[in-house]
Amino acid sequence: MALGNVEIINRFVDEYVKWSESGKAPDIGSLDLEYAFDLQRKRLESKNITLKHEFTEFGDNLDNVIKALSVRDDGKFYSQIVCKYYNVAETFFVDRKKKKKFKDRQIIYTMITRLKNQNSEATYCCPNCGAISDVKTLLKGCPNCNTRFIMDDLFPKVTNFYFVKAYAQTERSFKVGLAKWIIPSIIVCIALSSGYNLVQGTLDPGADNFAGHMILCVFSGIIAGAIFGDICYVLSLIGSVFKGAAKSVTLLAPKFTAEKRLPQLMKQIDHNFSYEYFVGKMLALVKMMIFSGDYSNLAVYEGQPMQNKYTDIVDVQYRGVIRLNSFNINGEYCYVDITVYATTFREKDGSVRKKDEKFRMAVCKNIHAIADEGFSMKKVSCKSCGASFDATREHNCPYCGNAYHLGDDDWVVLNFSKV
Repeated sequence: MALGNVEIINRFVDEYVKWSESGKAPDIGSLDLEYAFDLQRKRLESKNITLKHEFTEFGDNLDNVIKALSVRDDGKFYSQIVCKYYNVAETFFVDRKKKKKFKDRQIIYTMITRLKNQNSEATYCCPNCGAISDVKTLLKGCPNCNTRFIMDDLFPKVTNFYFVKAYAQTERSFKVGLAKWIIPSIIVCIALSSGYNLVQGTLDPGADNFAGHMILCVFSGIIAGAIFGDICYVLSLIGSVFKGAAKSVTLLAPKFTAEKRLPQLMKQIDHNFSYEYFVGKMLALVKMMIFSGDYSNLAVYEGQPMQNKYTDIVDVQYRGVIRLNSFNINGEYCYVDITVYATTFREKDGSVRKKDEKFRMAVCKNIHAIADEGFSMKKVSCKSCGASFDATREHNCPYCGNAYHLGDDDWVVLNFSKV
């Protein structure tokens, strides 16, 4: 039975929470996301950090908080952006001691990608030994001859996810927020009214009309406090929205330019190009570059030798924007240079701080590997010794040590740096 969007996003959130508890990557996530989650888990373990996520649904009608937007993909992929409102809490523990907790009302956006005409129940014949296995089994290699493959994921999968601050208010949350402003305002106004009348001598405890004047002070303080608190609360909401808008307005131009320009360029060589699927792939590469402990054996990196400069980052979240810096085709390879806008969580001396940052990344891929139609599967074998291994996770053959160039089959990173 095919999984629906509601079931997929609920499952992803549940598995995301379980990943922070057990370290097991979400099964509903793509293979790239799975690898990125595994690398992040190792980073957390190396620093003895535990990350705990809590998601609580909010809304006046929880059945209606999910919205779906179909993304136009003319090729073999079909994607939908599915979002849901949550109160999100992210807590960092260092050496089992609670160090930092971030709480906010957020919208989680998930990119759910499907492969058109894929039969997930189909069986395939191993190109190496001829043994017949189902697709899910072959993702981990042929059980008969142990041959590994570079192949399409088993869709539907969550290929990308990110969080955006939610400014929407439910009736209950609006009333609670309003009360937090009105009650203190009333107390202050009553105190100011009483103090003023005491100074003016109109509020004399020994006078016969003291009770009446006191009631008048309280009544006027309630009216003034309610009005002042209401105004302050509305202004705080407007200020919060404008603050968020001010931070986002500079991101709109690069976001819309990339969304329009990159598909136009890529369609020249790949009529199956999916912008959203590409973004999901790029974000997974960013996380791999940040969380990898050894670039020399990272399959997706084929740039100049360098050390990881981001070992203090323990979590990274996409801000929903990619800038396209350049695009060109040289010989058999397509080169794309992008800037990814993200929020990082860095650990230093036992404390965790949150910061908005930008990362620039140059990637390339063999254009002859781009045009595969439908479901594709390719045997991986070392050109030096012929051994088969997981070339998506290891750059060097574990048997003879020679490099396998993943760029002939998939996107690889040539350069990566913080802007």
